[in-house]
This record gives sequence, structure tokens and C-alpha cells, in this order.
Amino acid sequence: MANPLVTVEITDGPVPSASSVPTPGAGAEAIFIGRTRGEQHETHGELLALDYDLHEALTRQVLSDIAVEAIDRWEALSVSIHHARGMVPVGEASVCIVVYCRHRAEAFKACEFIIDSLKARAPIFKHERWAHGTTWAQGTPPPGSGT
Repeated sequence: MANPLVTVEITDGPVPSASSVPTPGAGAEAIFIGRTRGEQHETHGELLALDYDLHEALTRQVLSDIAVEAIDRWEALSVSIHHARGMVPVGEASVCIVVYCRHRAEAFKACEFIIDSLKARAPIFKHERWAHGTTWAQGTPPPGSGT
């Protein structure tokens, strides 16, 4: 059953910046936008983009579960999680989290919990695209990727 307080979106390519829609009763809105950060690799040179691979149905379920946990723990009024799939160039957004709560402390805590939980639990894999090669970030490629 869908939770009307939770929105989870998966977008091909970069995600749009936060679009804020006022939530009744909210005194605070915390927004986290994660962007592809430019880096240098000793062997591969400059980072050009991150390519996100994920299992959509499973990712949606995990992100929804995380959002509900945040709602329950910090009495959030609503949570929106928007994550990229596919190529996200340096400087572009790969994730946008918006949390509405009655007070700022809870909104900040819930937002931090969501991004930390997403990174630890969501089946999202980052393929780094460098000027001279590719690597998988923090872990192994997803099964069946051929890499």
C-alpha cells in the first residue's frame, strides 16, 4: 500500500533541483542535493560522470521503507526522494531529498538519516567514468552487468 506522505522517483540522467511545495503544518523544510563531484584519479585522470545502475522495483521499495522510517522516527510530515539512473555528469544532481517537519532539528536529522541509509541500503551502484577508463565505486558491479 502506498504511503501518501512518501514520494519516490527514479529519473534517467540527472535529477532536477528541488521543487518545493509547501506542506501544511510544516515549520521546516530540509533539502539535500547530492551532485557528481569532480575528482582526479592517479591512473584514470579526471572524473567525467557517474553512471548509476539499479533494480528499479527493489530500489523504490528500499527508498520507500527508508522514508517511512524517517516519518515514524522524526514525525516528518512528508518525504520526497528522487534518485538518478544512468549517466550524471560532474556538477549535475544525482539525488534530491526533501523532508518537511514541524521543526528544523527533526527535518535536519531526518534528511541526514535518509541519505546515510540510502547509501548503506539501497541497491544503487555507481560506475565511475574517467577521462581514461572506468571503475566501480565502493563495491562490485551488479550481477549480470558483464563488467
